[in-house]
Amino acid sequence: MTHLNELFREYESRHYPPTRRLDLQGEGAATACDRTRRWIQLFAHEQPGADLLLVLERGKRREGKKSPVRLAVEGLLNDLSGKLVDWWQPFGPGSIALRIARDPGMFRNAKGESVKDNGEGRTPETAGAAYLHPEADIPEELLPLARRAAELRRTREGLGVSVMEVVLRGIWIEAQAAAMTEGVSFETALRRIMKAEEVKAYEDEDWD
Repeated sequence: MTHLNELFREYESRHYPPTRRLDLQGEGAATACDRTRRWIQLFAHEQPGADLLLVLERGKRREGKKSPVRLAVEGLLNDLSGKLVDWWQPFGPGSIALRIARDPGMFRNAKGESVKDNGEGRTPETAGAAYLHPEADIPEELLPLARRAAELRRTREGLGVSVMEVVLRGIWIEAQAAAMTEGVSFETALRRIMKAEEVKAYEDEDWD
């Protein structure tokens, strides 16, 4: 059994490097779903077709009974299947493997027709296009705010420096959506995001 576990871990480490694993252990159901959704959205924009791994409850899994976190995350993945997620399935004890759709901007409706997704993901027109570095799209005067918010989120979620660009782009997309939805300036939206990340970081430190 020990040998099999070692082989399993070796396969996992090669197929799912740290930048493609999201550790949700210890999170509540709502927080786990929120982090999973944002993580999937980022990869849908940056790396369509990527294989990812969600780590939910290693060492705590009880056969025949799913935790509230697993039930919530599985429900989210079911909602995203056919849209941002190509497929998902259990992967070893306490984990879920999934693949981001290769064309997240399209999905099939109940009639089997292709429909453009007006929300997350790439559209057919941009599916093969190269992306500008996110800093090229963010106004220069807002870059310090965006970078600060992105660094706080990257650190809080335990992500490597190599994905900083992905996190920064996600922050900017989130800020633009909030500005347009709430009718506020991009600066106001970014400050709200940064403040929220500062609060979460403080809460995490206080908990420790």
